Amino acid sequence: MKKKKQEAVYAMLPQNRHKRKTVLLPQHFSENCRNRKNERKSIMPQDRRSLLSRRLLKDSLIELMKTRSLHEISVKKLCETADVNRSTFYRYYESPYELYDEILEDVGRDIRGLIDRTPEGPARIRGILTDVLTYVEQNRPLILVLLSDRGNVGVGERLSGIISEMTENDNRTELFSYCTQFISAGLINIVWLWLNKEERRPPKEMAALVNALLLHGVARAAAFSTRQ
Repeated sequence: MKKKKQEAVYAMLPQNRHKRKTVLLPQHFSENCRNRKNERKSIMPQDRRSLLSRRLLKDSLIELMKTRSLHEISVKKLCETADVNRSTFYRYYESPYELYDEILEDVGRDIRGLIDRTPEGPARIRGILTDVLTYVEQNRPLILVLLSDRGNVGVGERLSGIISEMTENDNRTELFSYCTQFISAGLINIVWLWLNKEERRPPKEMAALVNALLLHGVARAAAFSTRQ
């Protein structure tokens, strides 16, 4: 009787309950739980660190390019501004030029996304212009740096490529290339002038003006402008 009582008391002890819980768990289940926990600790934080490091480097490059040209920015200065190690930089990029190109690709991807989401119809071009100009104004410091002479050659080419994609024209003639270059150069200068004004027209109004320029020419757009 005494022995049974001792066994009953022993079974109630915390360490014994812990042992029984460990024994009752299947071995493969316990290992899977540990593995998943280790994956969350090792993989997910690394992904977040990677995204954070790249974002810090991009923001730092744009900040530096407000006062100096791209070719004047060293990896050392960029890493000091971003507060990251040089090894971290070289893990993702070979040079500041490659980092700059990735920023251009990010902007191009965002603009293409806006274009793809705009529904078809008679007002499609004006809708695209409104969305793109809204995006441009929301990212004004970034866009001003990209359009400035401190940037790298390539902004106009990328914009021409986006305009070419917007036009459903299978006959890419020499005249077509002239037209896309003319439009992209005009848009770049309009956006540059617009963003540098302290009192700017709202994006929707600017979109209507650019739309009038594209569809009807300077005379019609000038008449439209006087009515605003």
